[in-house]
Amino acid sequence: MAEYSEISIDDFRVLTERSSMKLSAEELETLKPMYDYFARQTAPLHDLELDAEDLAVVFQPDQ
Repeated sequence: MAEYSEISIDDFRVLTERSSMKLSAEELETLKPMYDYFARQTAPLHDLELDAEDLAVVFQPDQ
């Protein structure tokens, strides 16, 4: 199972900058716990072995 360990505030700053977000130190400190929470929750998704048919989506509006 994929394990998540919290990233450093410097790595989080780099991550946000790569996303074109210019955040203050206060904003980074506020958002990082939320990032860590959701990253921990989604870590098991990295273990899934999905084939092409698992990723297919069908939309049928008449049904």
